[in-house]
Amino acid sequence: MIATYSHKRFTTADFAREVERLPPRSRSQLTTPDRKRQFIDNYVMNDLLADEGAAHGYDKDPEVMRQVEELRRRLVTQRVMKDFQEPPELTEAEVKAYYDQNRRLFSGAQIRASHILVKDEALAKRLREELRREPSKFDEFAKANSTDTATAARGGDLGFFAQGRMVAPFEQAAFALDKPGDMSEVVKTPFGYHIIKLTERKEGGDRPFDEVKERIRVNLINQRRQAQVQQRLDDLRAKAKITIDDAVLAAAEIPGAAPTTAPSPAVHEREAPATESMP
Repeated sequence: MIATYSHKRFTTADFAREVERLPPRSRSQLTTPDRKRQFIDNYVMNDLLADEGAAHGYDKDPEVMRQVEELRRRLVTQRVMKDFQEPPELTEAEVKAYYDQNRRLFSGAQIRASHILVKDEALAKRLREELRREPSKFDEFAKANSTDTATAARGGDLGFFAQGRMVAPFEQAAFALDKPGDMSEVVKTPFGYHIIKLTERKEGGDRPFDEVKERIRVNLINQRRQAQVQQRLDDLRAKAKITIDDAVLAAAEIPGAAPTTAPSPAVHEREAPATESMP
């Protein structure tokens, strides 16, 4: 028995259980008797405060119950998403097959490329459709729309770079481009939505499979995990048969918000500057 209080007991098993819930950094700080005693004091005081609140009926307060339910739903949702993100199986043969089919992505080549970066996917798609009709407007669109302030003024030019310099989705799309002037479709990365244009390529020899296989494995697992999560979310939506009445939704008022009207973004509209830079 470690402690008794208010007709309750705190055992070594209770101590082990509560310490196990701590993050590793906090757990590592419980190395002295004083730190352990402080931990017990904090636990006991929190338990006494909870009992005091229950005596006043606070545990039945509607707002408290709402927040408890909200936390419960959030934790359950996180557990389901963790299940959805279970790493898919991937064999060595599949990794090697990808390498053989995409040797160009694993060469010593360097490329020079430009990009347009925006935060809004719809805007990125409109820009890409416009560039399909008039590819010569790439520099103009980069200057007018790109949120990458370090490159926008020079038409999105990123200069020369080798593999391993950019985030994986960007790099894969850029190195897959064949001839100067070729453009990617819209590419999503943690920075937003990109359109990439190849300017110049300097070829190099293939990198050995053993040198790049772990990188391929990580990329393929991430791609399959994303596809797996999306498929399971799509299955949930289909099973639920969701319907939304857009007219009712449009008429719904936002409490405390004044009605506003805003024009839809034009192709040449400049977005707010990005705070992050390209990798």
